[in-house]
Amino acid sequence: MSVWRVGHAGTPCEFTPRHLCGWNNRFDDPKREYRTIYAADKKETCLREVLADLRPNEKFRADFAKLFGDDPALAAAGKVTRAWRARHSLVRAGIDLDSGTMAEIESAPVMRDLARRLGERIDAAALRSRDRDLTRAASRLLYDGGHAGIGFRSRLDKVPCHALFEGRARLTRLGPEIHLRGPVKELIAVCAEYGLTLA
Repeated sequence: MSVWRVGHAGTPCEFTPRHLCGWNNRFDDPKREYRTIYAADKKETCLREVLADLRPNEKFRADFAKLFGDDPALAAAGKVTRAWRARHSLVRAGIDLDSGTMAEIESAPVMRDLARRLGERIDAAALRSRDRDLTRAASRLLYDGGHAGIGFRSRLDKVPCHALFEGRARLTRLGPEIHLRGPVKELIAVCAEYGLTLA
């Protein structure tokens, strides 16, 4: 299976070093024992997921427009800086499983099992929400159950994504890195979609 990953230039398929882990992503381990690495089936989805938190706040933009007019040049918008672009690249990779299988978290059997074990109602909308306590608890249960990672759909565009558990699955680079400091059409498109300023 071929996927895409936005990672650190030079080492895009490696897990984030432990001392740099924020442990705040969707399926990160709440106990901080195993790391998780993320990939998606499409380049644009990788970029949407990574850049989503930089999107300008729509309420702020509306309030700003009421006060100062709807001038795009004045609107406060997120920026994708040159420094960030220099530190990151996009790469095509393969998923290699060392032990266990991938759990398709939005499949009915997996959701039923998680709902039973967590003692709460779980559906696809809940798994795509911003409730990180739920998704991290689900990650831990699936890891303890022997899975190698989680297959899920992006909350941003519903494209399949993959969260791989350290020690059980890994990414292997299948092609050259696409450095984001250059004119990458997918990056330009996602920045335009999100209203981000591309340095």
